[in-house]
Parts: sequence; structure tokens; C-alpha cells
Amino acid sequence: MFNKIGPFLLPALVCFAVLPGASFAKSSQPGAKLTTGAISFPSGFMPSIQSFGAVGDGKHDDTAAIQAALSQGRTSATADYFGTPKALYFPPGVYLVHDTLTWNGCCVTLQGAGPGATTIRLAPGSAGFGNASIPKPLIQTPVGNESFHQEIWDIQLEIGANNPGATALSYVSNNMGSVSDVTITSDDGRGYDGIDLTREWAGPLMIRNTQITGFSRGIDTANREYSLTFENITLSNQSVAGINNLNQTIEIHGLLSSNSVPAIVNTGGFVVLLDATLTGGSASNYALETNSPMYLRGITASGYGATLLNTSVSPAVTTTGSITEQLVGKPQTLTGTLGGTSLNLTVEETPVWSGASADSAPVIAKFFGDVSGIQAAFNSGKSTVYFPFGSYMANSEQEVIVPDNVTRIVGYSSAVFGNAKGYNGGGIRFVVSSNSATPLYIEQLTGVKIDHSGARPVVIEDSELTYTTFPGAGMLYLDDVELSAGLTVQPNQQVWARQLDDEVAGVKIANNGGTLWILGLKTENAGTVIATSGNGKTELLGGLIYPAHSVPATDIGFVSENSQVSYMYSESVYATGYGYATQVQEFLNGVAGTIDSSASADYRMPLFVGFQ
Repeated sequence: MFNKIGPFLLPALVCFAVLPGASFAKSSQPGAKLTTGAISFPSGFMPSIQSFGAVGDGKHDDTAAIQAALSQGRTSATADYFGTPKALYFPPGVYLVHDTLTWNGCCVTLQGAGPGATTIRLAPGSAGFGNASIPKPLIQTPVGNESFHQEIWDIQLEIGANNPGATALSYVSNNMGSVSDVTITSDDGRGYDGIDLTREWAGPLMIRNTQITGFSRGIDTANREYSLTFENITLSNQSVAGINNLNQTIEIHGLLSSNSVPAIVNTGGFVVLLDATLTGGSASNYALETNSPMYLRGITASGYGATLLNTSVSPAVTTTGSITEQLVGKPQTLTGTLGGTSLNLTVEETPVWSGASADSAPVIAKFFGDVSGIQAAFNSGKSTVYFPFGSYMANSEQEVIVPDNVTRIVGYSSAVFGNAKGYNGGGIRFVVSSNSATPLYIEQLTGVKIDHSGARPVVIEDSELTYTTFPGAGMLYLDDVELSAGLTVQPNQQVWARQLDDEVAGVKIANNGGTLWILGLKTENAGTVIATSGNGKTELLGGLIYPAHSVPATDIGFVSENSQVSYMYSESVYATGYGYATQVQEFLNGVAGTIDSSASADYRMPLFVGFQ
């Protein structure tokens, strides 16, 4: 029987000094990194909006044509349409609209040719957009919590003048879904929200490489569920706040704000902010305002009266100048040193694919259930293998060994289905067994399986799949990924994950001696969230633990054994016994300590530090 060691606490406001050997490296400058020029795509990759009659000349009213395309085959507001995804390509042009664009069901992709090439523009002075007290969106996704896999990519949303009640995007996506490489602008600076995330229930989702100019709030959030992840965001010329956060758990890496108003106002939420440059400012304003937990690292601010106003304590506390690392909240440890820092693993940028669309081979399916064309595509010698948008099925599992010359597998929002009665459940399994140093990119696919046994790096983006790893597996990057099974990190494997959703029952993530960095994690079901062993290193930076079912009293949220860990997260518990009675258990040299909580109440861990 192990000894029970009580947690050590520090006061609610902690400023950490940099320890010898600690690294606060920034991989790149904060802010959006937008695609310039028009993106080229391979032939037949996705249906074009112009085939539905949209013109895109900036003069014709394209509202009816776009709405007809979004509504085609989706007459029921209660159906989820998971088996019939929809994707629409907007070629270069300006698509003028006068009303809200919306749709029924999940799994819809709006794909532009780049924010400098494709624009959806709300006409100046459009009817219904003139009252800021009754905001109205240009684009609105369905409400959650079955609004899965909603994607807005490579496009500009533009609000014409004299639309003070306009919100550019009212966005809900669940489990996965992203706004990526998007610019949002207001001609006269007015408007309600750039991106509205206040409806029930947004997240988990990812917004990255996005620039918002104008509006009262660049990004507006609310509700305590289900966690939102942001990376490489540029905000400017807002009149109320760059980001207004109410109760949500949000994680932000790479924020560039140019505003006289606060860059972030956090009311009742939990904010993790890494690597931010907050400029402009006003002597009468603070760059950051919070009355609840906030973790800050690598923050520079200029022009403001102070960098941080913390009203979670009385009297309120202000911080001026740059912030190396600071916590608003009470850190806890069982064996660590609270005078130190978080684990502070190196933040690696996700590698960016750079190739030519012409060097692509399509997977050709003659009928639904035909997978005979897969191997031919991989044997074509092309560097990219793509699935033209649609639904695919393999009754018996189709295994494909990925050759070194293939550097990208892209589904263009396609879904792959299996058959429980077929061999190994059917579906498609990609086997990555080589030791090539060239990363393999797997993007925009739902329903596939990946076996990773070679040292070749793998990058997975905007996908829902099963990933299985083996000893010797190489580096792994996960961006906006929903896992259909648990994740195992092998000894010495390095994993960087941004917006990761894992809802498996049982152990969701096992780090068996590797290095695991997560920005934004959302889980469901009982079972251990992360187990770290074998001298592994795990850093969790924000996210929502949401069991949504009864949790046995023997289940423990986070377990580590002779390993280095730091965790920051929120737990949402909405019924008796639906939470963890033991949040953290740490074994060190055979002695165990725990941090306990009520299994029937919400819980927040501003920072746990273990064995540093």
C-alpha cells in the first residue's frame, strides 16, 4: 500500500523565473502565416460552386446559388448527414451575397483558392445586418453538439460597409473542424464579431492562420464546453476586445494583436497563452484582463498601461513589461519544485507540405465499395495520392504500404467506411514502415487507419482516424485530429499535438517513454486520460476533460511513474459521479501520491508539476 502525499500549493499569482537549462524558444514569430496567391488543385478534386450557378465576379448576387449548393440533399434540420459529407470549392473570385449562408448537418467544407484569391463578400448595407443589438452572421454552421467536422479553408470573408450588426462567421464544430488560412475584414471597421463561438456548443475545434481586422470583438467565446484551440492568429482594430472569453477553456499559441483595447478579456474562463506580441495599446487599458485562471508564457506588450490586470485576487494585481512565464491560479505538485516552471518542452512548428498539385495521382473508384484503384495510385510514381471528394468503402481491409516517393495523402474531406463483417472490419490501412527523413502528410480524411512503425516523420491534419504506433516510430504531428482509438507514444518518440480529441474508454493516451506536447486536448468517457511512464515527458497545455458518463472511483485522471509531467486543464462534470475522484496520481521511486477532488463537481488544474 502506497503512502498518500498531499499536494503543495502556491498563492494564486505566481511569476516564475527561468531555471538554468530551461528553454523558452519561439519557433516562429506570432501571427497568421497566410497563403499568398492562388492555390492550385488537381483535376476533379472537389465540386465547384460555379457548377451551381455562382459567378464570383463581385457584381452578381450569388446568394441563391451558394445556398442552393449548401442545401442540396440536406432537407432535414435534425439529420446529422455523417455518412454524406459535403464539400464545395470556391474558385478565385468575389462571391457577392446579401443574406446568411447556412446548412443542415455535419461535415461540410468550404474550400477557397486562398485568402488573397477567393472572397465571400457581404454587400454593403445588406438588409437585416444593420442592428448591432441583433447580430446576424454572414456564414453560420449548425448548432452543436453533433456539428462535426465543419471546415472553412483558404478564403476571405469580407463585410461591406454599413453592416454594423454583421458577424462574419458564427462557428460551431465538434470533435474536429477548423478555420484555416482565412482572413476576415470589415470595410468600415464596424461589425459585431469576426468569429462568434458563443453558441452551444462550440468545440473542440481549431482556428489557425487566421487574420481578423475590425469588428467589436475579433473572436467571441462563451460556455464552458468544449475547448477551443488557436494558433497563429492576427487581430487588429477591434473596438471592445481582440478576444472576449466567457467561461471557455481556450489555448492560444502565436497571437499577434494590434489594438488599443485589450487583446484578451477572460471572464470566468481558463486561458493558456503562449508566444504573443500585443502592440498598439492605450495607457488607460491593459493588454490582458482576467478574473480567473490564466497561464502566460513568452508575452511582450507595448503601449498599454500594464500587461496584465488580475482581478481574481483582492486587491487586484497588475503586471508590467514582458512576461516570461506567469500563472494566475494555484499550481500543485506532489514531488516537483513549484519554484520552477512548467515542463516547458520545445514547441515544434508543424511542418508545412510544399509540393506541386500537378504531381498527383487520384484514387479512382468505379463504384461505392471499389478500392481496386488505390494501389495503382500509390504505384504511379506521383508524390501526392488524393481521393477526389466523396465517400469510399472497403468491405475487407485494404492495406497499402506507403512508398518513400509518396509525400502526401490527401482526402479533400472524403470519408472512408468499413464493414464490420469484412476482414479486420474493412476500411483502408496505410502502413508507414520506412525510415525516410522526408515527412509523410496525411490530410483531410475520415475513417482510415495508420500503422506507424518506421522512423519516417508523419504529419496528420484535419482528420478522424485510427493511429497505431510501434517501437521505432518516428516523429508525429497531429493538428485538429480526432482519434478513434487510444494513442501510444513509443520510447524516444516525439509527438506534438494541437487540438486533439480522443474519446476512447479506458486509457486514452499512454506515453511509454517518449516526449509528448499537447496544445488543447478534449476527452470523453471514463478511464485514464494520460499515463506517462519509462522516464517519459508529457506537457498538456489546456483542454477539457469531459467524462460525460459515470466514472468508477478507481479511475484516475492522470498517472505518471518516474516521469516528468505538467498539466493544465479543465474538467466538466454535470452529474453526480461523472467526474474523477482522483485527478492526479504520481509514482516516484515506488511511493505514490494523489490529488483528489469531488467526483460530482467541475474542476480546474491551472498547473500541475511532477518530478522535474
